Amino acid sequence: MLTVGLEQATFRAFHGLYPEERVIGNEFVVDIFVTIPGTHHIDSIAETVNYQGLYNIVKKIMAVPQPLLEQVVYNISGAVKEKYPEIQRSVISLKKMNPPMGAPIRNSIVTLEKNY
Repeated sequence: MLTVGLEQATFRAFHGLYPEERVIGNEFVVDIFVTIPGTHHIDSIAETVNYQGLYNIVKKIMAVPQPLLEQVVYNISGAVKEKYPEIQRSVISLKKMNPPMGAPIRNSIVTLEKNY
């Protein structure tokens, strides 16, 4: 198996359950890892998952506000699988930095691990 991924892709986005989160926005950090069969030497980008393609998918999904972070990671997972059908597994983590909870919390996090 071969894993390709991105760590700490950072976005300004407007996800959140509360109306003020959709106005003020927040900083979000995404980690995404995908696994494909990797039993042979790879000589071409066409034989793997292009991490620029992963970034473009995440960027597009992050631009559409959702009330729940769970929706965001499921949307990323579906879009990645659609573009790269050879993916056998994905792990996607989404962190909301300094969530508005009235307490000093570095981040909240939602992680989706999925086998296809």
